[in-house]
Amino acid sequence: MVKTIIYEPMTTITDLIIAFMAFYYARELTTIYINQLLNVQYHWIWTFRMLGLGALFGALSHGIGPYCSPLIAAIIWKFTTYSIGAMSYFMVMSMLHHLFEYDLAIRLKWVMMLFLVIYLYFMTRNDDFLYVILFYVPLMIIVLIGFMYSYINYNSDGSTMLMMGVLISFIGAGVQQSGIALHEHMNYNDIAHIIQMVALWYFYQGSLVVKDGII
Repeated sequence: MVKTIIYEPMTTITDLIIAFMAFYYARELTTIYINQLLNVQYHWIWTFRMLGLGALFGALSHGIGPYCSPLIAAIIWKFTTYSIGAMSYFMVMSMLHHLFEYDLAIRLKWVMMLFLVIYLYFMTRNDDFLYVILFYVPLMIIVLIGFMYSYINYNSDGSTMLMMGVLISFIGAGVQQSGIALHEHMNYNDIAHIIQMVALWYFYQGSLVVKDGII
């Protein structure tokens, strides 16, 4: 049997593609933010950056993690989960800045920061990705409800694209927890990553036009 240097080649490659997409979208959105200075765009930029960072750590974890010492592998995985938590925080903050005036969004920010600190502490003591899902999914439901409210009541630009991004992300999370595999080199992680790439495109399209403080 031929052994590869990369432990899980397809999972590593799809993680790297997600990282490239996320960092590219963050860079493109930054050029728009410089001119418009919208808080919602600022938080989407950091959403994409944290997602890209998480994907990079994920690539390391799936690519070389099993070959590293247990301590190094654990550190790589911890930072993967930390990045996903930070991404979720910034995505919720983007929705709050979209819905509410700046002062209220800033007050709600402290609540979100408390949740993030609790999550980071909890993930420092746990390794199961299920706990990441348990943090990520409720926050994404809040984001979905927020943009759904925005669409129904204000028909706001970008809201439908962002809702689609969340819904597709849910599908990806479901696949990731299902354990299904189409092939030895196309398992549940790989399929979920491909689905997440589609979600990323919707998130980017929505983030280009979404505005601050519609209520």
